[in-house]
Amino acid sequence: MLPVKGICMEMCPEEEITRRKSMKLVHQLECNPYKMVKCFSRSAAGNLLSKPHILRPPPVLKNTVKYLLNEIFPITNIPFNIVYDFINDRLNSIKQDATIQEVSNQEWMAILPPMIRFYAYASYKCYEYDVNTFDPFLNMKHFHENIFKIVKIFLEDSDKLTDELCSEMVSLLIVSNLGDYNVLQRVLPFIKKKCALIKMAVLLSLNIMNGNFGQLFETYNKFPAMHQCVISVQLPMLRKNILKSMCMGFNCKNNYFPISILTKMLLHNKPQETIKECQHYCLTVIDDKVELSKSSFNNEVDELHLKKEIKFNVNVSTIVLNI
Repeated sequence: MLPVKGICMEMCPEEEITRRKSMKLVHQLECNPYKMVKCFSRSAAGNLLSKPHILRPPPVLKNTVKYLLNEIFPITNIPFNIVYDFINDRLNSIKQDATIQEVSNQEWMAILPPMIRFYAYASYKCYEYDVNTFDPFLNMKHFHENIFKIVKIFLEDSDKLTDELCSEMVSLLIVSNLGDYNVLQRVLPFIKKKCALIKMAVLLSLNIMNGNFGQLFETYNKFPAMHQCVISVQLPMLRKNILKSMCMGFNCKNNYFPISILTKMLLHNKPQETIKECQHYCLTVIDDKVELSKSSFNNEVDELHLKKEIKFNVNVSTIVLNI
């Protein structure tokens, strides 16, 4: 049986526009009635999702992604968590339309990458949000669902293995799961390719797995901005492991280590953050040095969440859309 093909040429089907207007369910980001975007909805009795006139064909889906990330994403007069929730819902609807129509791998490769970059950026942007405002676990679930899907597509279309997009997505998957053996296994077919970005990501992940944390501050700034975003949200755990490892290796009474060097190693923005981190784990700080003591280090306290500032040289929407 052939999959159904959508015939809705607007971002939102007419019947949904009428229904949501009558029920006063128009989102504040849809103030323009000509730019409403189809909501995500679950299949239920009396709610058939595969009707052609409510399904948008691939070109419309691609244009809708571009609209969301080019015009809605940069909005600053509304809290970002509200913007995020709106875009996230509409992206899920786009994926749903594409799945129902069983779009081709080539069409998926036009739709998924901007979504993946959006979720990568959101993990960084909303890093300090309260969990009731932004769910980082659900965000990363969306990120991983999309990136695993596109990596699977690259494996099916082997002629794309040297493609720039393939390099970006595979390396992004690796650095979002630093030290994860299972992820490294999944990307084995790509490792043999002569790709500097994938190679750098693999080496970093292997070094983290083996407890060699020095590679982190040496390569962090060499990665693209989206890669830095997904690495930065792993820093609390990595910093704790770095400090613990250094306390084991440098353990000696009255052995003090310069805060300035430690700041670079922990990828902190300023020395004051390094001092706060050391004191959080009960290490003694005197002036501009910290005593690295195995007996003093408190491994029982939770990780300290300090956000790493990332400099974006161009508009974030441009990076996300890759235009």
